[in-house]
Amino acid sequence: MTKPEREIIRWGKLLFERRLISGWGGNLSCRAGKDRFLITGQHASLAFLAAKDLVRIDAAGKPLKKQQRASSETPMHLAVYAGTDAQAIVHVHPPMVLAFSLNHESFVPVSFEEKYTIGEVPIIAQDTPTVTRPENVVEELKYHPVVIIKGHGTVAIGKTFQEAFLLTDLLEEAVHCQFSKERVSAPAAVSSGGRPAEPVSAARNGERYALFSKEHMQALVDSANQDAQFRSDGAATGLTTSLTLFLDDAENAWTVKFVDGAISELRHGDGGEFMISGNAEWWNAVFSNRIDAFLATQQGKLKLKRGELAQLSRWYKPFQRAFTIWQTIPVH
Repeated sequence: MTKPEREIIRWGKLLFERRLISGWGGNLSCRAGKDRFLITGQHASLAFLAAKDLVRIDAAGKPLKKQQRASSETPMHLAVYAGTDAQAIVHVHPPMVLAFSLNHESFVPVSFEEKYTIGEVPIIAQDTPTVTRPENVVEELKYHPVVIIKGHGTVAIGKTFQEAFLLTDLLEEAVHCQFSKERVSAPAAVSSGGRPAEPVSAARNGERYALFSKEHMQALVDSANQDAQFRSDGAATGLTTSLTLFLDDAENAWTVKFVDGAISELRHGDGGEFMISGNAEWWNAVFSNRIDAFLATQQGKLKLKRGELAQLSRWYKPFQRAFTIWQTIPVH
């Protein structure tokens, strides 16, 4: 038995033991060489997998052994591999997540651990027994490590099965916590500081800014300094530091200085105590609200080139508020 076969068998059993799957539901796959993949077969129970239940397929989804039949979700798996850097895929039907998906459009985690690791999780519309529009799943997996398919299940990707398994397990636990919170708390949304969260106003004019232009950076500074919640959260956490935002593609850097919860200086160039860098694709995704800035950094889509994330996280609330405001400023 090969290592990929042993891995699929091992993680299939663990998924069943964690009650993230039952019966014959779910399917697993991994890359197994150039243009080769290993995937669970049709009607194979993840709890009781054996080597005979695993199917090697080519890039077109054709089994290398003619008598075998790959999972009916093979087209989705192949689309995900073609559109992302996934090395392993876990597609299962966690019961809490399934129930939650029926009446929601996305999932927002409660705890900081969940916010750092999975972020806001999109819920993708689905009205067929198998995924017939995998392009929707692929598009969201470019920005999120795990997604929910309404009434159908979850799809998690990772460099390993362990990573995809842990994302799936964490999401199910996070939804469980959300259900518990809804049972004991008032329906009104409240910030973690105990007061109602202030709404974020959209940009007041229709102007779109070139990404990382002087006008774009100045709009970020002005919007943050004019926001009462950012100023309050910044003052409460003693936000005094400097942060360099670096656009890799153009080698363009801007440094923002914070003093006691306000932005006191904006200058072109490097030199911040912390530096976050990334290419235009990911900065656009952050400023367009496709992915949370902290989550993008945690996933390595943006890179913390200077400073430690643990140090930066002490100012999570004001920075989270700032990026929420900045996402209302249109860029092109």
